[in-house]
Amino acid sequence: MQTIRQAELHLDVTTERSVYQGALEKAKLSVVPYFSPDGTFSPPPPACKRPPNETPISAHYSFDMAQQVFYPNDPLQPGPMYFLTPRKCAIFGVCCEAIPRQINYLIDEAVDMGKGSNAIVSMLHHFFAHHGLGEERVHLHADNCGGQNKNATMVQYLLWRVMTGQHKEITLSFMIPGHTKFSPDWCFGLLKKKYRRTKVGGLMDLVGVVNESATVNIAQPTGREDGSALVTTYDWQEYFKTCTKVPGIKKLHHLRFDSAHPGCIFAKEKAGSTEVKRSILKVQSWSPKADELP
Repeated sequence: MQTIRQAELHLDVTTERSVYQGALEKAKLSVVPYFSPDGTFSPPPPACKRPPNETPISAHYSFDMAQQVFYPNDPLQPGPMYFLTPRKCAIFGVCCEAIPRQINYLIDEAVDMGKGSNAIVSMLHHFFAHHGLGEERVHLHADNCGGQNKNATMVQYLLWRVMTGQHKEITLSFMIPGHTKFSPDWCFGLLKKKYRRTKVGGLMDLVGVVNESATVNIAQPTGREDGSALVTTYDWQEYFKTCTKVPGIKKLHHLRFDSAHPGCIFAKEKAGSTEVKRSILKVQSWSPKADELP
């Protein structure tokens, strides 16, 4: 029995990995016409703000939280640090594999709102607004963590995006337990390697470490050390309180949102499962607008 379960798990991991690789290839092919012969991406690179749902491409983004880092950090420190408790900084990365480029949100403890859904969705919202490609369709990949990614707030936010015309279609896929590393892990590894060899005295030093770790990495502080915010955290949970939660969400690994079907999601338990349409709100009871934020 155990052998059968292991074989099934291995098959599921292999299948989901194929879905992930297929999404990457589709995204890369989609942006090929926008690359000039010298390798420059046109329309403007992700560092420039682009209007949503403007570019007729299918983008792919992977996002994840990294293990937090501490400062001050000195690789040549001969003994215990003078500071009893170093300052903490969390890292949230969103990787656009087709460019490739990863935006690393540096969350200093002075502006740390935790790893709940409000914080994760707010950073993802900021990424779409300031670093996205303005794509019509997007495929997202994240890990299976319920508190951060796999929750009602994330589902309702993505539904809100297609209902407000910011995307035509969004697909959200979750990596099942036992999956191999994906793109954010690679970018995190590059910046951690640079961090371990560099003297870091504060947040701005860490920004330099991220930007110098590799051309793929870009630092985006969410706030300053004095507590002033650069990335706003919205109360999405309160804003979406009238929406119906998705039943059995823990078993689902693929969710699709289509602007042609407002108020509905298309869910699959596994990559090979049959897609089921579910209604989670009445459109008449909730008419969201893109400029209305919680």
